[in-house]
Amino acid sequence: MFKVRLIKSLFGRVLLGVVVIACGKANADAALDPISPRLATADPAQGEKIFLQCRVCHVAEKGASPTVGSNLWGIVGRPVASKPDFSYSDSLKAIGGEWDYEKLNRYLFDPKAMAPQTRMAFTGIKPPRQRADLIAHLRTLADDPVPLPEVPSEDAGQAYRGLPRGEGEEQDWQNLPPAPGREEVFYTCNLCHSLMLVTQQGMSRDRWDETLEWMVEEQGMSEIEDAATRNLILDYLATHFGSG
Repeated sequence: MFKVRLIKSLFGRVLLGVVVIACGKANADAALDPISPRLATADPAQGEKIFLQCRVCHVAEKGASPTVGSNLWGIVGRPVASKPDFSYSDSLKAIGGEWDYEKLNRYLFDPKAMAPQTRMAFTGIKPPRQRADLIAHLRTLADDPVPLPEVPSEDAGQAYRGLPRGEGEEQDWQNLPPAPGREEVFYTCNLCHSLMLVTQQGMSRDRWDETLEWMVEEQGMSEIEDAATRNLILDYLATHFGSG
């Protein structure tokens, strides 16, 4: 179904946006391959790029205070909803157990299928390779990373009946042109904004820089602390969606 809402642009203009709300039951019923075979060859460096969308709301540093979301340092193997300095939804608390690799796989595919009342505005990561890369990166965010799971034998069966291998592997970049910075822009902006609206802004590099500051100061987005990543994002936006 479709939900129409007014979206306030980055500098106060009001734009009409159409947001597609996917049917929750379809994702809730989806069968997933176990993630363990993919983790054996997953790329944590690529997962760090995918993690940019998580960093919009989460920090991932040891001892850091939570921001919009909880601190994700040490998330792999940690009991669900267990950080004492963060107020979790009852829906998330009800999951129980620990964030093992398969539970993370299921949750990252469709958070609302596991926690229907979660306050997290995130529809999930559908390509399995991306989930594997992200989980591989999350594993590194710890003093003592949890060992990777053993890869099940071919006749061991599948925990979620299984989607065909390769299902949903292709990423839809939503018309972002291929160039250095595309992944960083996609993962940083796509969680909270329609990329179509982002690409229509037509701002100079300085205005894009001011926009990122505004998002941090006024909208609660976590700071992009890595200068190289920030410059890559700004260069891409200014080059492809600048003021001309």
